[in-house]
Formats: sequence, structure tokens, C-alpha cells
Amino acid sequence: MKYKTLSNGIQMPSIGLGTYPLYAKQLTDVLVMAYEEGYRLIDTADNYYNEKDLGESLYYIYNQLGAKREDFFLVSKVSDELYPIGDYRAGSNRGVYFWKSSRIMQSPNAVREILEEKIDNTLRFLKTDYLDLWLMHWPYPDFFLEIWHEMEKIYAAGKVKAIGVCNCRVRHLKALRDQGLSIPMVNQFESSPLNTKEEIIDYCINHGIEVMTYSPLMSLRFKDVPQYSALLTALSEKYYKNPAQIILRFDIQRGLIPIPKSIHRNRLTANIDLFDFELTDDEMLALMNCNQNRQTLPESKQCPGL
Repeated sequence: MKYKTLSNGIQMPSIGLGTYPLYAKQLTDVLVMAYEEGYRLIDTADNYYNEKDLGESLYYIYNQLGAKREDFFLVSKVSDELYPIGDYRAGSNRGVYFWKSSRIMQSPNAVREILEEKIDNTLRFLKTDYLDLWLMHWPYPDFFLEIWHEMEKIYAAGKVKAIGVCNCRVRHLKALRDQGLSIPMVNQFESSPLNTKEEIIDYCINHGIEVMTYSPLMSLRFKDVPQYSALLTALSEKYYKNPAQIILRFDIQRGLIPIPKSIHRNRLTANIDLFDFELTDDEMLALMNCNQNRQTLPESKQCPGL
């Protein structure tokens, strides 16, 4: 496993495992396979509603496979609540937290109290006394600066080793800087060869912010871009890799940290087998030229900060 160094010196794996929507035994089975294949970065969120199951899965691995807490880089997110899986509004905020219209946000100390409660719940569910990386899930417009300020305090207290954001554009990061707040160590958002996000990625790289990409393989679902499909096929044949590996290698060479998810061992194995080949500059440019600024997921399309 190769590592990236965050702006505060913390070492972070260069690829990880997404866990939404995995629960119970399926999550444990996937995590065991992932651990055996070499994954160490595990990504979740409080509104994935699987932190408790993830904690139980990790406890099983600690006891049955001899792993230690420090072997893992655990990432979670502080969020509003989402509608439950299967609801047609899944992926949409319910408006429980971080909206001025919410009843529980009326107290002057609401943001502080909620964040303290949320991080304590996350640590308890994950059966740990620290989190490696804690992210603000969306740039909630009503309390964006206040949430970040309270996250800084929790970071200073040592409950989390690093803090960052998700789904933030350049204007959000500039707002933090203009208010004299710290620069996030990580920004996580959707990106792929069909959605290259050059402006925000360039800004992050130039300001020492590592970029995580969630659902990095979603672009494989689209069959209406023949140029893209043909390019992936040609590169797969050249390097004896599958299209998913080509996309993930593209992310790695851009300096990004992808967090693909799979429940199948063969795909878990392939998705981390990325470091024995390298795309040429021309091949990287050809993939970049496939960009269509195509947003696919609710977390991107409906993000209140976008």
C-alpha cells in the first residue's frame, strides 16, 4: 500500500474502501476480504447508518485476524440525516440538522452540542477513541463556517487526527480562508474521466488539500459515450487490466484517493492492484478529454452547496 501525506503530516492510504450501503454480515464479510487483500482506509458516514455495524466488523477482525486499530485509517462524516434506503428521496437531506428551519438548531450552542454528540457517537459505534479523518459531508449553507469552526476545536482536542470536507467547490474553501479558518486537509467529491473537476482539483492540489473521490467507477454504467468505452477497452487490452483498474489508475496518477466499493473478492483484489503499470501522458490526456462534467449521484446533484 502506498500512502499520501496530509498537510499535518498524517499518513493516509492512497486508495480505500467505500462502505455504503453495506450492513451487518455482508459488511463484515466484505471488510474481512478487503483486509486480507490489503485495504486499510475504510470510509463511512453517520448518515450511512452503518457505523455500528462497521465497529462490530472491525472488532471481529481485531479478534479473529489479529489486526490492530492502528492498522486502519478510519474515515467518517458529520451529516444531516438522509431518508432511509428504499425511500424514493434517498440521498436527500431530511433537514434535521444544520438548517435554520430545524427546531433543534434554534439554540445558540446547537452546532457545538450536535457536533460533540455526533463525534462521540461515531467513536462509540466504531469502538475507538480516535478517528483518523472526520469530514463535513456537505457544505451546509446555513452553518458552514460554524460547523468547520467546531470541527477545528474537536481536532484540537485530539478526538480526530485530521479534518476535511466533502462536495466543496473553490468558493467554499475560499470562504474558510477569508474567515481566517484552517484549510481542510481533505476534500471528498465525485470525479471520473466523465467528470474531471479540473478547477477544484487544481485548487486543492495547489493548496495542499488531498482529494478523495467517492463512487469512482460510476462512469462504467454509462454506455452512451462510445469514445470513452472504446478508450477504456483499448487501454485494458494494452495493460492487461480491466476498465475499472484503468479508471482507478487514472485517479491515482492525478494525485487523487479513490474509494471504490465492491462485495466481490475478485473485484476487491483488482481494484487495489494498480501499482504495477502507469498510463502515459497521452493516455491521461485522452481520458481527460472524455470529460462531460457529468454529475451522477444525489450527493453531487442535490448538494446544497453546489
